[in-house]
Amino acid sequence: MSTYIEPQTFRELRDSEVLPAPSGVRLNIMQMCQQEDISLPELVSQVQGDPVLAGRLIQIANVPNINKGRMVASVNVELLLLIGLHAVRQMALAISLTESARRGDCKEFDYDAFWGRSTAMACAGQALGEMLQVAPPAEMFTNGLLAGIGRLGLASARPKRYGEVLHTKPQGQELLDKEREAFGFDHLSLAAAMMEDWHFPKLFCTAVLHHENPEASGLDDDDRQQILARVLELAGCVADVCIADTETRSHLLPRLLQLSARFSLPLSSVEYICSRVAWDWSDWGSLLHIPTQVLPEIGAEIAEAAKPPA
Repeated sequence: MSTYIEPQTFRELRDSEVLPAPSGVRLNIMQMCQQEDISLPELVSQVQGDPVLAGRLIQIANVPNINKGRMVASVNVELLLLIGLHAVRQMALAISLTESARRGDCKEFDYDAFWGRSTAMACAGQALGEMLQVAPPAEMFTNGLLAGIGRLGLASARPKRYGEVLHTKPQGQELLDKEREAFGFDHLSLAAAMMEDWHFPKLFCTAVLHHENPEASGLDDDDRQQILARVLELAGCVADVCIADTETRSHLLPRLLQLSARFSLPLSSVEYICSRVAWDWSDWGSLLHIPTQVLPEIGAEIAEAAKPPA
């Protein structure tokens, strides 16, 4: 039962098979990760047969604060246990959706732009997860990738009506208001409901629900859900910086610095995060044929944005 939108409404959407959903080998991997009597060697064999999933898991396993300096070169039982079966399941889901839900019938919805920003936000979530150690990097990658999945869900389930909503290019609160008027719920509620249906922990579902405006969540500042929502908000801003043109980026950097200050990140760390995310985003884009762009030398732009007003 959905706790984020009206349960009957969500059941009708899910059962009509119009929402994005995993399939094939990765669906099998997801199901295996939930079995109590799972055969780890068999799971290793399944993952080894998926080069994209295997490569991403190896990359994550080689994060220094995870592997304690021991480099991993192949998928084996030790790697799966190191990352955690829950994170493996989430990664299989994320990659499955990224590869399968690339086109649709909603003409006003830019599918390439959606996945471009989503993959950039996923890379930002992973990098911030590593730096801030608020949650496992693999899980932060997946949460960043799926934070906007409700928009794709609406474009898939209600393409004509959602196209009408998007016609005037509403943003922020205006978009949420128009979605609620048209459907009775918004893309954030749908994203949380979809993640809940995929058995994500409630704290991640709630963080996604509030990540576009954590100030309005009503959660305490030291609540872990609120902290994760703020990290996702920051990841989204990093993604916006990565996908922006030069003029737009100059307007985004002050907000990036403001959000980074909540985590006491120095300018050098902000520059590192942006550069790291741009590199990872390009790598991910080449794997899945998602449009990316080269981020120019960002350090000077960040330093300029940090200067006090004259």
